[in-house]
Amino acid sequence: MDNYTLENSVSASIDNLYPALTQCFFIIICGYFAGRVNLISETEAKGINTFIGTFSLPSLIFMSLADLELSEVNWLFLLSILIAKSIVFFSVIILTLLVSRPLNYGKAGIFAIFCTQSNDFAIGYPIVAALYKNTHPEYATYLYLMAPISLAILNPVSFVLMEAGKLRGRRNSAELLLNDGELSNASNLHKQRCRLAISVTKSIFMNPIICMTILGVLGNLIFKHHVPVYLGGTLQVLGSAFSASALFLLGLRMVGKVHKLRGATLVVPGILIMVKLIALPLVTREVISILHSGYNESETVDLSTYGFLYGTFPSAPTVFVFATQYSIDIDLIASAMVVCTFVSAPLMFVSAKMITITSCDPSEYMKQLDAFTFDISIIGMICCIWVIVVFILTKKICRIPHKITTSLVVSQMIGCLGAILWNTLGEREGWVGYVQFSLFCIGVYSSRLWTTILAVTLLFLQCRSLCYVLNLQPIFILVGWGSPILLSVLLLVFDEKGTRPFEKGNPNFVYGDSQAILAVSILVLCFIVTVGCLVLHQRYRRRFARYNDLAQAVASGESPHPSAATTPEEAETEAASCSGPSTSCDVAKVKDKTCCNVLPTIEEGQGEENVSGHAGDEPSSPVPDIEDLISDSSRNGEIRGVLAVLTEEG
Repeated sequence: MDNYTLENSVSASIDNLYPALTQCFFIIICGYFAGRVNLISETEAKGINTFIGTFSLPSLIFMSLADLELSEVNWLFLLSILIAKSIVFFSVIILTLLVSRPLNYGKAGIFAIFCTQSNDFAIGYPIVAALYKNTHPEYATYLYLMAPISLAILNPVSFVLMEAGKLRGRRNSAELLLNDGELSNASNLHKQRCRLAISVTKSIFMNPIICMTILGVLGNLIFKHHVPVYLGGTLQVLGSAFSASALFLLGLRMVGKVHKLRGATLVVPGILIMVKLIALPLVTREVISILHSGYNESETVDLSTYGFLYGTFPSAPTVFVFATQYSIDIDLIASAMVVCTFVSAPLMFVSAKMITITSCDPSEYMKQLDAFTFDISIIGMICCIWVIVVFILTKKICRIPHKITTSLVVSQMIGCLGAILWNTLGEREGWVGYVQFSLFCIGVYSSRLWTTILAVTLLFLQCRSLCYVLNLQPIFILVGWGSPILLSVLLLVFDEKGTRPFEKGNPNFVYGDSQAILAVSILVLCFIVTVGCLVLHQRYRRRFARYNDLAQAVASGESPHPSAATTPEEAETEAASCSGPSTSCDVAKVKDKTCCNVLPTIEEGQGEENVSGHAGDEPSSPVPDIEDLISDSSRNGEIRGVLAVLTEEG
């Protein structure tokens, strides 16, 4: 294949990729909203699931394998996929068993399945078929041969672990009792192991995908990869209904599972998603490259890139079915599956771009980078507008720290606008080129600075006060907007005349080394400050929580008595208004020590309009100082003991 034909094939593949990704996730969203508004009931969803798993998918698998030319299959590539999946599979099992306490075999098994079993058919097949339709059409058929690697080889190991975990749980809860009340003996344990082996074997061979894979290979040998017309026509019609119905069902299964990811519950799903979408693709790519799975170097590169793309496919919905069947972390697996599906979209997009970059002429790299920047900028612009509209409708745009977040979003929008203008306007010289470059440069630099300012704001809200942050707003504006404008002007002014390489095509590389050094310096500085502020924020937050508990415990023994000038009704009103968190009290009331008996904290969403006119005042703390508390002889020992514990911990 000559270079011209290769470039045309790559361009056509990318043109097919965008509609494929859009169609897949649009159908998923349609299914989600259909379930959200109860257009389709749970019973009807089960009917769709039965049709897909019993009729449509088996027909599609049989037809694909029966028509396949087995002599052209690269079996070394399939072996590489098996090795890569096995490495990740057993690594997840070992690490889960080492980390989880108490020991949980079932959790190790379900996590291993989540990290290795991909959604090959519903999402993978349309994307691979669109991307490799002109260059490697046989790659789409490989999906039907790679699916049994997980289903028939790796998953049974997890089934054994999950069954062992179930038996271990029953034994620990004393449920393994005979009818006469005696504990099970060795013969009963032997029977249970036999039942386990029979159950696992039955689950393997009764799986429709495994059965149709075997029948498809046998049909290929019997029919000489030419299925009879009547049988092939019927199966073709059933198989053609798979893609849309499977994606729609995937959206239905997401209903009610998104809201369960909060706070610390994000840690384990996040790790599983990173292993599935990052570790597995990298391991797959390296194994294929090491084993030289292709017949030549060029084919090995193509297969390794295809393996990377295959690894970025999200986890299969059957993982949730297994978790439900064995009652193992059902909510966690359901939420992780939803997030994994949508996070995989940009990774698949980037993987497809990698395929085009490895296939295109190096001189065309800048054009590819320009096109990628343009596409991402359009998506970023839409997202920024959406966030700003939400902030305006919820009236949070003038509150702290949402005001800082708004500045960050605006800076991102400016950068996206600059990138869009840079790629759409043909004129790069003169003031038009200066404006395009300035918008992009200001947007990129200010977004990095506003990210750091947001971290600093969160830290000061925790360790100082809202008034302190409000006083720093002019400095934040000067740093967040003034510095990028100044740096952009300096790049334009101090550049020697006639040396601006506008023909390079990307605004990131217009001024060469000077621009690169400046960009990297800002990035490193912002990263260090942001991470440091977030770490300090967490430390102050824990320390403040302990001190707040101490203050409330001390104050609960000394209830304030209303003064003579205060009526009982007013005292009751004050107590009711200050019974909640101290952030609900107006800053003006903080001066009154009879208002709140807890430390004054700043609520994240509190508006600055509530404290206008009091920014210059220093409100006195309603909680007595630690030194004053220690002077009380009746509580001297108790307070000193608590302070000693706090000092050791913090």
